[in-house]
Amino acid sequence: MGMGLPEDHSLRAALAAHALATAAALPPREVRDAVYVTLLRFVGCTGDSHLAAHVMGDEIAVRGAMYGQLSFGEPREVLAFLWRLAGDGRGLPGQTVAFARTLARLPGLMETVRAHCEVNDLVADRLGLDAELRLALAQSYEFWNGKGAPEGLKGEAIAAAARVNGVAEEIEGAHRLAGVEGAVAIARRRAGRVLDPKLCAVFAAHAEAICARLAAPSPAGALDVICEILADFTDLKCRYTRGHSAAVAALAVGAAALVRLPAAARATLRRAALLHDVGRAGVSAAIWEKAGPLTDAETTRVREHSRLTEQTLAGSPLFAEAAELAALAHERIDGHGYHRRLPAVGISLAARLLAAADVFQALRSERPHRPALPAARATAVLREEAEAGRLDGQAVEAVLAAAGERPAVRAQAPAGLTEREVEVLRLLARGLTNKQIASALDIAVKTAGNHVQSTLGKVGVRTRAAAAVFAMRHGLAS
Repeated sequence: MGMGLPEDHSLRAALAAHALATAAALPPREVRDAVYVTLLRFVGCTGDSHLAAHVMGDEIAVRGAMYGQLSFGEPREVLAFLWRLAGDGRGLPGQTVAFARTLARLPGLMETVRAHCEVNDLVADRLGLDAELRLALAQSYEFWNGKGAPEGLKGEAIAAAARVNGVAEEIEGAHRLAGVEGAVAIARRRAGRVLDPKLCAVFAAHAEAICARLAAPSPAGALDVICEILADFTDLKCRYTRGHSAAVAALAVGAAALVRLPAAARATLRRAALLHDVGRAGVSAAIWEKAGPLTDAETTRVREHSRLTEQTLAGSPLFAEAAELAALAHERIDGHGYHRRLPAVGISLAARLLAAADVFQALRSERPHRPALPAARATAVLREEAEAGRLDGQAVEAVLAAAGERPAVRAQAPAGLTEREVEVLRLLARGLTNKQIASALDIAVKTAGNHVQSTLGKVGVRTRAAAAVFAMRHGLAS
């Protein structure tokens, strides 16, 4: 969703990667790594959404339009595409100005690649993947001709698994759009420039057999870890929601324990809370980060994210139970919620707890259009929602009680961070610049810069997106 790609893109590309690596007689280890690199390559894509939206506008629509058509390793293709994009209904003068503006912003995309790579690496570490696989994943944006990122590696200096992934990604899109002939054509066109020419030749020799395997398998793995990673993926979409899903999950489960929901129901509720906003990835960051009032069309897009959540999760039997509950997070017992607009009788107690926890956590967090509400005001608003018949009164009181039990002071901070560095990390997770951090902490910009470098050094990352993932993983983002 976050890349504007078909929902089964990575699964199909992983099958292509497996078949290609096998046909190329790579060692079993590299065959395996090629599959995992392909499955995990886009897990960091929400980490840079606000930067991509700044350059592209609706980053999802633009990336979707690029699918199967061009490569960032082919500058002429990219420039031609951006020129066409800039001319959308503007006339030549307006097209020229828009094109120049986009070009001026393009260097910012390098930061998005670094963010992708660092977030990918943190997810790989969280999954317990080994150093070789993590290295290949970090190189998945490198090109054969040395014009990729983040290191500009060239030729066989790029890990074999990453080179296989590059060919598999191109195969998948071209095959979907133009069949086997289209896939062979794109591999031949990119060979020796963006893609490994030897692998492209292997693909051309086995194209029919490799393309025959492009069918979507079911995902597998540790469900709770997958839900946690998807929650972080979701919350990275907007700088104002980082840590939101995990915080909602903690509140909802705490409230569920107070109303004596069975343990199995609490486990499902936790997963549903972690997943309830997954559809956010399918809505442009330009909308999520808009400070002013939303238009009717933008409001419709925002509400669409609930349907996208349901649609995405429904594709996997792993998420079946949690998906049904996650899809109800924005329903209201007066029948005016979204996206199903269910009456009260169709909304379970678990769903009511989830809705109340989501609202309370949002009220207590900063949003583009308002600051975070103090606890007393957020409590009052939540009770007003119950009195108005939109939220369930029992659920509201249980959530408020659970919120009151959450510790105000954290235990020892991870990575040896000081109290000030934890504050800096929290601001970094929101994507603030050094100047903005200095203002927020009432310190000099140079001092803020020193704190930022010290914090990033201790955490072991270089980008704000990766810092956000670290903060969310350790409960420090909100």
